[in-house]
Amino acid sequence: MKYKISIIIPIYNSEEFLEDTIKNVINQSIGFKNIELFLIDDCSKDKSREIIKQYCEKYENIKPIFLKENSGHPSYPRNIALEKVTSPFIIFLDSDDRLFDDYCEVMYNLISTNNVDIVNCNHTSKLNDKLYIPQDISSIDLTTKTYADDERLLVLNHTVWGNIYRTSFFRENNIKFLHMLFEDVVFSVYCLIKTQKEVIYLPNYPGYIYFIENDTSITHDVSVKTLNDFLKVMELIYNLLRQNCSEKTKVNLLNDLMNMVFFILSKLKNKSEGIEILYRFENKLDFTLAPLSLPFNMLNKIIMKKHFKLALILAKLMSILYNNKKIRNFLFIKYSGVKLINNE
Repeated sequence: MKYKISIIIPIYNSEEFLEDTIKNVINQSIGFKNIELFLIDDCSKDKSREIIKQYCEKYENIKPIFLKENSGHPSYPRNIALEKVTSPFIIFLDSDDRLFDDYCEVMYNLISTNNVDIVNCNHTSKLNDKLYIPQDISSIDLTTKTYADDERLLVLNHTVWGNIYRTSFFRENNIKFLHMLFEDVVFSVYCLIKTQKEVIYLPNYPGYIYFIENDTSITHDVSVKTLNDFLKVMELIYNLLRQNCSEKTKVNLLNDLMNMVFFILSKLKNKSEGIEILYRFENKLDFTLAPLSLPFNMLNKIIMKKHFKLALILAKLMSILYNNKKIRNFLFIKYSGVKLINNE
């Protein structure tokens, strides 16, 4: 059987979301017979494995992979599936997310009829069972833009989801996920640097539905190790950009990524240690970081002036906002530039 698309879903303790995600793929307008679906279970302790077995018995194009030991990161399950893919194009989907019903068809049509390695689209955020899209989308349509060179790093999303990739691009360049937390950020940036072709972007098509309130996500369960891991990612990206991109691109992209650093800091129990780690990291760079978020930028300036006691007070105040679910959700809806999708 020749498939048009391979979809790769790494799974760990996803029973709450998994069945709906699988059904979402089965109901894609492109026709499920055209999809090769890899479900990679990373030694789940819940009923995820049973759900996978139930569906792979019904459909021969569902390819289950059951790892013998927990790898600790989605990188290893994704790499295992990448080696087994038989279709010309690949989509990465998280086990708690969803796709517009025509997502696969839209993305496939664009990448299969254009000489590109990557097609990227906008996304919808799911919060409290409501769907929010960027406010600047006046109507959902398939208008495309193309970006080349550094421009694509400054404009496009730095995620593995929301993309369709050409399989041959990965194999010809031996592109794989690094075995580390936040590996998808490094992977996506590396792909955008490595491709020699333009990237097609769909600014008015928020076809990937990202569930932002999954409390089992790594971004909701953090430690000092989490902060160190993300700063390792920042350092890897810093070196990639320094070797391959302009100074403007390097500075702007790292400033954008700094928002995640401060989100992690706001959730740390040991904020004093986190502040000192962040200071040491930034002190090694050859330029001054300025996070795009105004509150984060203010806190960052205080940290870099070594006013650690004041920084700790502000970090704790920020923590109250970000760790209170109701407040955090209110701030997202009010200040993230989104609107309800049914306001279209």
